[in-house]
Amino acid sequence: MQFLVHSKTIAELEYDSETCLLRVLYKDGRVSSVPDVAPSLVMKIVARVPVEKSPYLMQTAI
Repeated sequence: MQFLVHSKTIAELEYDSETCLLRVLYKDGRVSSVPDVAPSLVMKIVARVPVEKSPYLMQTAI
């Protein structure tokens, strides 16, 4: 699943529900992957919870 994100730094999220891998595409072109992301966290992000305020993503992806 791919989701556009309205964020200062992140442009797009891609989530593989089979492997629970979240791929983060930044607006500057960088890409990073975050393993073992719970589907509930992805749903919160998609529901427009600001990504920068997620402690898990702050520590792991950014």
